[in-house]
Amino acid sequence: MQQRKSTFSILFYIKRKKLLKNGDAPVYMRVTVDGRFLEASLKRGVNPKVWNEKKQRSTGRDRLSLELNDYLDDTLSKLLKIHQRFIDENKVINPKTILDEWNGKVEKPKMLCEVFKEDNKKYRQRLEIGDVVLNTVLRNERAERYLGEFIRKKYNVNDIPFSSIDNAFVRDFHLFLRVDKKQAQNTANKYCKILKRIVTLALDNKWMEINPFQGMRFQAKATNRQFLTEKELSTIMNKTFTLERLNIVRDMFVFCALTGLSFSDVEGLKPEHVSVDDDGNYWIHKARQKTKKVCSIPYLESAREIADKYKGHHLCESRGVLLPVISNQRMNSYLGEIAGICGITKPLTMHIARHSFACLALANGVSMEIIARMLGHSDIRTTKIYAKVIDKSIAEQIGGLAAKFGSQK
Repeated sequence: MQQRKSTFSILFYIKRKKLLKNGDAPVYMRVTVDGRFLEASLKRGVNPKVWNEKKQRSTGRDRLSLELNDYLDDTLSKLLKIHQRFIDENKVINPKTILDEWNGKVEKPKMLCEVFKEDNKKYRQRLEIGDVVLNTVLRNERAERYLGEFIRKKYNVNDIPFSSIDNAFVRDFHLFLRVDKKQAQNTANKYCKILKRIVTLALDNKWMEINPFQGMRFQAKATNRQFLTEKELSTIMNKTFTLERLNIVRDMFVFCALTGLSFSDVEGLKPEHVSVDDDGNYWIHKARQKTKKVCSIPYLESAREIADKYKGHHLCESRGVLLPVISNQRMNSYLGEIAGICGITKPLTMHIARHSFACLALANGVSMEIIARMLGHSDIRTTKIYAKVIDKSIAEQIGGLAAKFGSQK
């Protein structure tokens, strides 16, 4: 695809208030692209009395005036040729790139995808020392891949310098995520936030001048958090499947629903995370992968029975963990099969297990503060979302009763 059209203009002018020692006024030029401009001294002077602002030339007939006008004509011609060449070669066009080319100061610019790739390599290194979780790394790498696809589609090149990123670029990338990649509003927002992190890195290192995210806000769309009722959870718990892989995935889901652990946390659950207090009560104490905040969770007998089933499992022994957790993608795929077999219409995922734990605990009278501690939330406002989910569910379920016996109002 060709670059979008841009406006381009050149203005020659003099600074009458900053005269040179010989009384001449210094001659400057202003290069403007899409409303952004840079000024540059032409290292020439002219008698201000013979300068015509409208024609942007000297009206003098002396040798110096004629030489100046020839120089201005030559400069204009060179700048116009540079601008046209940049269009033909699909290069980034802005005042700096044009003036750098004119001055012969062309330095290799920092490229967006190249820096993004290097940053993702560092995230991979941080993964090895447990500083970040795998889901974060995969999301960053996915954002890099989508960005590369977007640049190839829009500019027909593999990479672009940071100086070419503007407000329109960010908005077009967000639209690409929504339309071409079929991403939900909030997911597209997350990918743009990842891009914003890379842009901030470029701004800090002076690789670009203007923040393309300035004044931009992506509206988050309210989400309806799904959770299982006690009856639905019991149906899954009591179901026996003919395929062993479904029985294993069901057990992993139920374990999360009974403990509130997320996929990444249950994946890394080890024997040392389990303890018994003086009263003989079992507990799980584990720092969350996402927030590093320690969860304190009662280790219920039903959850312990699931873990006991997998003692000696080859995956548990090789990884030193309590449960044979497979990839999140495969787990969610198998959970779709389980939902169909159990007659559950809700989109069953591992994250719904965590939601179910929080909502069922609230429904059974557990306080918000205790649930926040069990879930490892760093901000109780996150926990309060589940209270809103419960209230909405109650309101929906009472609707049928209200229709029969009259409303609450």
